[in-house]
Amino acid sequence: MTTALFPSAPRDRSRLVLVVGSGRSGTSSMSGTLKYLGLHVPQPEVQANKTNPRGFFEPEWVIDFTNDLLTACGINSSDARPTAVALAAGVARLEQHREQLRTWLGEALQQADRLVVKDPRTSWFQDIWIDAAHHHDVVPSFVTMLRHPAEVSSSRQTHYKSKEAPQERRAGTTLRVAGWVNLNLATELANRGERRVFVRYTDLLADWRATMCQVHERLDLASPPELDWSAPHEVDEFLDAGLRRHHIGWDDVDLPDGLRDLAEQVWRQLGVLVTSGGSDAAAEMALDELRDDYAAMYADAEAMARDAAQAAAGRAGPRKGTRSAKRRRAAKAAAYAGAATTGEAPGGG
Repeated sequence: MTTALFPSAPRDRSRLVLVVGSGRSGTSSMSGTLKYLGLHVPQPEVQANKTNPRGFFEPEWVIDFTNDLLTACGINSSDARPTAVALAAGVARLEQHREQLRTWLGEALQQADRLVVKDPRTSWFQDIWIDAAHHHDVVPSFVTMLRHPAEVSSSRQTHYKSKEAPQERRAGTTLRVAGWVNLNLATELANRGERRVFVRYTDLLADWRATMCQVHERLDLASPPELDWSAPHEVDEFLDAGLRRHHIGWDDVDLPDGLRDLAEQVWRQLGVLVTSGGSDAAAEMALDELRDDYAAMYADAEAMARDAAQAAAGRAGPRKGTRSAKRRRAAKAAAYAGAATTGEAPGGG
């Protein structure tokens, strides 16, 4: 007997579900679950590796495309700079990139009419995906995965910075948490007003049926009618609590108090969007204020580190023109020394 766990919805329009949010937040788990529940990951897919042994569920083309966009705008996947938002937007506005994505999406829709696309770095470029979806009369939806910033920092350190020296840990944690704050603030603002849902990674692992029921309801996704939700399912094997290998809180990480407090406030306001169905005016206003607070905090940090940044860039030391003036004086002295030996005036012909 089939259990009507998910709502039935018209399937006369194509659908595109984008899984966004910070890396190491359960984006692969969500994308894989959606695939097991009937959505299609455009082929070919990125192969699993030791950092994600159960699979990434990412289209290879999308990874290459996002790499090109990141290179063009000069930002990284979890860039902590508030200016990263504008840099990404400038590149995404270029018609050549928009046409590339429209072409690829059109070809992907020939494979299937219900697609799930996951690459956490598309969080920086959501507008270009909305444009491509509308170009093909596709309904775009967003699933933003959330995981506590302390756990994300710890997971990223384990998988990507395993050789980080203990004396560098505070600086590394500070940068990773700052990147989490900046990316999540940018992600929320970019898909505000779109059809969206926010999901805690812990909720997905604890009760995927209830969580995915909410995802389907809020995104108006139709469930495959042939599935029996009262029976064991592939997702039971795919998801388990062991996937969450980092149980970390603020007491377990070392970073500036101000950044910790701001990150906690962002985490709590995003949590409101989890329970409110993806939209809450008060939470969105609070997130706007936190975005301003973060920009001010970052500007202060930049100001304090300006001398170090200039030294690292090789700009510290004598003022402009000093070295060239010294070289000119040395050359002139050498010329006069030569003149004293030969009896000729310097510069004479």
